Amino acid sequence: MNTTKSAKRGRNKKLKIADIPRVGPGTPAGDWFRRYWIAVGTTQELYDIPQAVRVLGEDLILFRDGNGQLGLVGQNCPHRGTSLEYGDIEDGGIRCPYHGWLFNVRGQCLEMPGEPKDSKFPQKVKHLAYPVREQGGLIFAYLGAERENPPPLPIYPPLQDRGGQRQVEPVRHAEYNWFNFFENSADPVHVCVLHRHAGYGQQSWGDHFFSYTDMPHFEFVDMPYGMKVVMTKPGPRPGTEFIDEMSLALPAIVQVGDTEFVHAKMDAAALIQEGSRCEHWMFVTPNDDDHFMLFTADNYRGPEENFFARLKEMRAKETPIQEVKPYDKRKFMPYKGNVRKEDIMTQGTQGLLGERSEQLGTSDRGVIKFRNIVLDAIETAQQGGTPKGALPTDMKSGTTALDTAVGVRKLIDN
Repeated sequence: MNTTKSAKRGRNKKLKIADIPRVGPGTPAGDWFRRYWIAVGTTQELYDIPQAVRVLGEDLILFRDGNGQLGLVGQNCPHRGTSLEYGDIEDGGIRCPYHGWLFNVRGQCLEMPGEPKDSKFPQKVKHLAYPVREQGGLIFAYLGAERENPPPLPIYPPLQDRGGQRQVEPVRHAEYNWFNFFENSADPVHVCVLHRHAGYGQQSWGDHFFSYTDMPHFEFVDMPYGMKVVMTKPGPRPGTEFIDEMSLALPAIVQVGDTEFVHAKMDAAALIQEGSRCEHWMFVTPNDDDHFMLFTADNYRGPEENFFARLKEMRAKETPIQEVKPYDKRKFMPYKGNVRKEDIMTQGTQGLLGERSEQLGTSDRGVIKFRNIVLDAIETAQQGGTPKGALPTDMKSGTTALDTAVGVRKLIDN
């Protein structure tokens, strides 16, 4: 099945799937990405020194000034190009170490020690700066053209104080294209095949639901935010079904109804009765076409007091089960038995979408559908509209709610 033939009629014929992974300034996907707030850091990892961060092909500096205000400015001082990564943070902003030019979080130059005291030149110098907001431990930035009047930052439920336990992990860095990771969640077959070595255990939900020899039924549903993957099997009682869902929100957010498939290792009977009670959100931010950052936020609202401590112990035990022979020099060995390593191996060796050769089948219908959803959103942005999942600039507030279900549900009579 060819992805280009399945594209909707009327789409800009110049727009191809090869445009999706490229996010630099001026590219179709890059301009589309800049219509959304995107994660650029975590509050726990932003200290009292400037932090260099590459976002959508731009080299920037993230910092918090002496007054507690967040700033995201161009990496190189507009004076003579010295990196502000080595600048000094002050109450008023960030000061270049070379000649002392001081910029506030909005990029306005406040001081130039080498210029005459009555000079009006500082008022004329405005450095590149983007609006920044924080929510629940994550730091978001808006890199769009409307940065003087950006749309509201969406409210993300797991980042709100709503009871339970919340965890924001340190940022993870990957050295391959962001879309390889993102569209992976539109491919549920890989969970049954690639992750079958992940040590679910015979009594676990994973062994029961994601069986390699008895895969669930897959459906792919259009949603206002993007797409939902719905996986089902016949339930334990008449009129019921087992269900496991994942949501993909544009531009690059994945929400799983558990914490990194920890529920797959849970006792099936307990999960069927209570559900996983945990949300796992992943915010994907491309550094450029060959690197991306992954920010994760978990919200657990179950009865277990030290859930994330147990999660940490569980992950520590998830070590690759492969024997590595002395002559095996393959880069990603060993990988089997560790979900994250399994994903990194497969996604990191794919190559760039549009450059690699593919032969897609029926089992790839979720991937095909999702690529078309993304292409539609890019085209909408090109035409000046509000792409799926984005909030318009005249909207005061909005919530991105990605409700997913894990466990058993009643069938709805038609």
